Amino acid sequence: MKQDTTEPYPGPTRAPRRITITGWQSISAMGVGADALRHHGQPIPQMPAPEGDYPADVRYRAANLDLAGLIGEKGIRNIDRITGLALGTAQLLRGDLGPYSGDPAERVGFVIGTSTGSIRSSSDFTRDSLVQDRPFRVNPARFPNTVMNCAAGQCAIRFKARGVNATIAGGRLSGLLALHYASQILRRGYADCLLTGAVEEMSPQMAWAHRALMHQGKRNDVALGEGCGMFVLEPRVTDGFEIAALCYRHYYDPATGDPRQGALDCIRDALQQAGMDSGDLTDCCLCGGAEPLAADNERRAVDALRAPGLTVHDTILSEQFGDTYSATFALALCHLLSHLEARAHDIASPAGMVLATTETGHVGCMIVRKVGPHSGESR
Repeated sequence: MKQDTTEPYPGPTRAPRRITITGWQSISAMGVGADALRHHGQPIPQMPAPEGDYPADVRYRAANLDLAGLIGEKGIRNIDRITGLALGTAQLLRGDLGPYSGDPAERVGFVIGTSTGSIRSSSDFTRDSLVQDRPFRVNPARFPNTVMNCAAGQCAIRFKARGVNATIAGGRLSGLLALHYASQILRRGYADCLLTGAVEEMSPQMAWAHRALMHQGKRNDVALGEGCGMFVLEPRVTDGFEIAALCYRHYYDPATGDPRQGALDCIRDALQQAGMDSGDLTDCCLCGGAEPLAADNERRAVDALRAPGLTVHDTILSEQFGDTYSATFALALCHLLSHLEARAHDIASPAGMVLATTETGHVGCMIVRKVGPHSGESR
């Protein structure tokens, strides 16, 4: 295999400005808000089958989204589900603060990870253009939902955030890529605060694709899920979760390379960026639980670290959230932060990582550690 000489993306150790997660929220099958993930050991709620044209032989982990209850009824008639999940999560982060105003609005933005936006909106709109009666055929008010950056744009409009607004498409790595992009924007001084995360919706189109992939052996027998995880990122803040390392690149050639070694190399690069060793990590979340090869490769890579005190969260993520595809990394990070928060009462600066791989040879790893009161300062 040709040696990949590309250096990992710059981590916080190469940049002078610390990037900190100062707030986080989620909406998923586990519930609404960060508190739904903080009650460790609670039974996983049972989910009724969704209404509509969904295959009966697939399990589901749908989010209980009450958008009107979260943001009010005004202006939500034509909002689709993926945008609603993003808006609802952003509202949880804002609380009762309302829209941004004045000069701060120019320095606040949104970075949202996805893959294609809403597949259901695109499919339904296209179908309407073919089967609905002339002369109008389609509802033009629903056209914005077919655009990939609809969720990020609607969040900016709703909260009057006039800073950076970006949508990052990257499959299971969407959350990591959004966090990487947002971190670079903050380091370069283009924004003071970015609400960053990833979102995925459940739809009949996704359900039938999920079923087909399971029958082909490309998906494990896991429920289909949906959700959104979102984080407030700010520079130079000393209370929250520091992004100690964020490493992503094409680590191996799927045709000839060793995916387990590629994942292990990514972890080691991230540890080097963070100035840590594997013994400093308390928790690790793996994102490949829905895919047989990814699940095996990620688990073997972590086992090769030989970190006996490391708690690995893998299948529990699929059980909690289901297969959330674009939102997988963001929800895994939410799960990790909830555990690090609990450990901060007993351990100074607990640290953990999230690892994700793709069948194309891309690997991403992020390390975060608690900093601030009752957790000790980072090195």
